[in-house]
Amino acid sequence: METIEAVYENGVLKPKKKLNIPEKSEVKVNTIPRKISERTFGVVKLSKEEIEVIIEEIEDE
Repeated sequence: METIEAVYENGVLKPKKKLNIPEKSEVKVNTIPRKISERTFGVVKLSKEEIEVIIEEIEDE
């Protein structure tokens, strides 16, 4: 079993790196969506906690 990162776009799950499995192999996928704060950490000059507070405020509106 291997954990990989992937992006879901246009109805297709796209691995971020090449998989070491034969073409046309069937696999089972478990998805764990990442929080916006995890995706933006390091991109903006705010701490993870500050980003989470902003997101909570937006969601409460």
